[in-house]
Amino acid sequence: MNRALHIGVHVGELHVDFAALLAVSAVATAALCALGVGVYRRRGSRSYLLVALALGALAIRPLLGGLAMVGVVGPEAHHTLEHGADALLVVLVLGAVYYARTVEKQLESEEEDV
Repeated sequence: MNRALHIGVHVGELHVDFAALLAVSAVATAALCALGVGVYRRRGSRSYLLVALALGALAIRPLLGGLAMVGVVGPEAHHTLEHGADALLVVLVLGAVYYARTVEKQLESEEEDV
């Protein structure tokens, strides 16, 4: 095994520096996701819902990293699931932008016509 790829503080098999980084990332993305849900609840728009869901997909990544670090999720599954979360994030953000720029504008113009 290449030791250059595993530099850091170790306690047994646990990489303490990586665990700390995952913990900070998990707290930060969970807080960001909670803010997104709060904004969605306040605005109630479908585009805000899609953004909140995208932030939820972002919050999944450190969880997957932690599960992989303790051996619950294997390396191949971890890699595949993280790419799946990334793809979901992109689709949700694109959907939110499309909805906000196209569908909501159409709804606004129809309300003005009535």
